[in-house]
Amino acid sequence: MCLFCLSKRTLADYAGVGFVYTPVRNYIAQWHFFPLAFFMSHWVKTVTLILLLLVPFTAITSATVFSTSKKVSICTAFAVVLFSCCFSSPRLSLSNFARKIFSFMNSQFRMLSNPGRRFGSVSPKSRETRFALKNGGQVGGLSNEGNTCFMNSVLQSLASSSRLHEFIEENVSSTPVPPFTLALKALLDDINGSYGSRGREFSTKQLLTKMPNGPKQNFFTGYNQEDAQEFYQLVMRIIEKEHKHLVSSRESTPGPEVNKEAAPRFVPNQEGFVSGCQNLGYLGNVYVPAHQVDPNVPDCKNLVLPIELITPVDGISAERIGCVACGEVGGIRYSTTSGISLNLPYDKSSYSSYDLQSLLDEWIKPEIIDDVNCNRCGLQQTKEFLLQNLEQSSSEKLTADITKRVAEIDTELAKDYVTDDVFEKLTTKRMVRKMRKTKQILLSRPPPLLCIHINRSVFDPNTYMVMKNSKNVAFPAVLDLNPIVAEPSNINMDARCSFRKSDGTDSDTRNEKLLYNLKAVISHYGTHNYGHYICYRKYRGTWWRISDESVYVVTQAEVLSSQGTFMLFYEMDDGTKEVLQDVSEDETEPEAEKEAELGNELQYESESSSESEASGSEKDIKDENNKSKTVSEESSLNGQVESHASSADEESKQEYSTMVGLEERAYHV
Repeated sequence: MCLFCLSKRTLADYAGVGFVYTPVRNYIAQWHFFPLAFFMSHWVKTVTLILLLLVPFTAITSATVFSTSKKVSICTAFAVVLFSCCFSSPRLSLSNFARKIFSFMNSQFRMLSNPGRRFGSVSPKSRETRFALKNGGQVGGLSNEGNTCFMNSVLQSLASSSRLHEFIEENVSSTPVPPFTLALKALLDDINGSYGSRGREFSTKQLLTKMPNGPKQNFFTGYNQEDAQEFYQLVMRIIEKEHKHLVSSRESTPGPEVNKEAAPRFVPNQEGFVSGCQNLGYLGNVYVPAHQVDPNVPDCKNLVLPIELITPVDGISAERIGCVACGEVGGIRYSTTSGISLNLPYDKSSYSSYDLQSLLDEWIKPEIIDDVNCNRCGLQQTKEFLLQNLEQSSSEKLTADITKRVAEIDTELAKDYVTDDVFEKLTTKRMVRKMRKTKQILLSRPPPLLCIHINRSVFDPNTYMVMKNSKNVAFPAVLDLNPIVAEPSNINMDARCSFRKSDGTDSDTRNEKLLYNLKAVISHYGTHNYGHYICYRKYRGTWWRISDESVYVVTQAEVLSSQGTFMLFYEMDDGTKEVLQDVSEDETEPEAEKEAELGNELQYESESSSESEASGSEKDIKDENNKSKTVSEESSLNGQVESHASSADEESKQEYSTMVGLEERAYHV
């Protein structure tokens, strides 16, 4: 079995050659019978390997000088050496051998790819295909360096955001140039290129070398199934760190550190300060009311708290924790957020499914917290206890002490908020009763690019293990964020009331600017520990299904019905319309493809001229990608010939569509 693990790709990718083996290949993929798939594709090399092994195996097994264990060891060594020779395996070492095994285990759920077809279940003559060709054709794919599908899917998703592209463009045009951001821009520009029907394939290795401690991240070892959401967070943290370093380098001589620490937390409110959902695409300081953060701050009505938004994925969340008995809220906790993580509930039913809006409703639903202290209720309970003792007291000194303490409690109760220090100082612990509070969180200002993570990890009480919840999640093409957004001016400071003042009223507070368009979807196929990530992304008006280096045209309906949804990327609709060329019904495929090929040649000339002018690190990045472009072009041209030969056969189209449908069912766990 170890021999099959040494193959360069998942054995399912080798299942069958050409159109003749399609039905058998579908059956093999559905039941994950990888050894048979391997023999079907490499039968010549396999037969050669068996013949080469027969001679030494016969001699060794017939020898009487070796024990049984030694015979097994010698035969295994012969098999490994001959296998590497027959199948051009890289250098044979113990670490590389282990890497291949673990890489195979983690990538066994990779999608079936057909290099001869570039348009998935969409017909090569369909309107979607012709529209894609007329507007530049294919986008670039990314090589799978062993187990990097998680990385490829995130990078493809980020490449679809115009907001992120503008932010990166502004950063790399400054001095000093941030190395990781520059490498990221070069890679995103490459995969966003226009490559007609030929396609291109690029490598992520150059990006990893620019990542701080990149080689230590072990992204290319293939030992672990990495998490796409964790890689997304890592990329955005590095971009944010480089941006902060860039801003600090622009400043003149900074003041002493002590002055920075002594800077006031709140600042006077001024006209022109951005707050709430004003100027939603703006990055920089956004201001929230000081009286909501700390109600006891002197003159808090005229003060505001600045919150810095750095990257396009940064937004502001508002969290309220308050007592349901007295309504006291210890201030609204405003914090920056780079996305939303939604949990799928555990459900034994095999037929249940979820929709994104219901998950968002569950996310903003108030959480009940029992048996906790309430500062205001504790003071009130202590006051009642002291007044009872005051009526029964006959000592003048005790009466004076109780009267003084009650006066102090009244002074604190008159304030908007009772602090923890006051609670510890004035309460009588044995008289304080535990209370119930609610905790609720909403977005106060959504980011221009909203990332939604679907957390599919659930605890199975039957097996006491963490497993993957593979239920389907339906999501819209246009997401309305109004139900989950509460601007500061719309927040209730009484926990006995709804979070938003507008809730339960007839007033229409719907903000048209809170409509977000779907830009990318990351899906995961497999189990909790092993599987494969793919990406659906919209670019140049076309939806693409991208599985590493395989790039296909799909319809929006296929995207919205996809399974295994893991991450969703929505971008704010600012009203900007992309200028694209439409196709007429009578326009033929060759005409559209001819225009795309012409655009290809123009882009190649542009790339060549820009590469000659590039210098420094940018040139190094281009060199690495150009190598992968050349190799990919040759293989893609071969695939193009097969595609044109098979597109004329209507029967092959039907069987290929069947294969794509089986592919989703076969690999969805």
